[in-house]
Amino acid sequence: MALDKLTYSRGIKSKEPQIIEFSIPTDLSIQEYKRTCKRLAHALGYSTQNIEEHFGKDVEKGNPNQLKLLFD
Repeated sequence: MALDKLTYSRGIKSKEPQIIEFSIPTDLSIQEYKRTCKRLAHALGYSTQNIEEHFGKDVEKGNPNQLKLLFD
């Protein structure tokens, strides 16, 4: 399966992670892509409130524990 990559490189030298990279399958749905972007925002330190304000809240169908798995 072919993979695309979403990479964030931090330009400032610090003790924090310098590169965050997601390998993304090419058949990713737009909903899954949005979730990936939200995870990147969380990894960069944006608050949950700020992310929900700009991306909206996820309306999860199915397993209610998915959000818990996201943050574990």
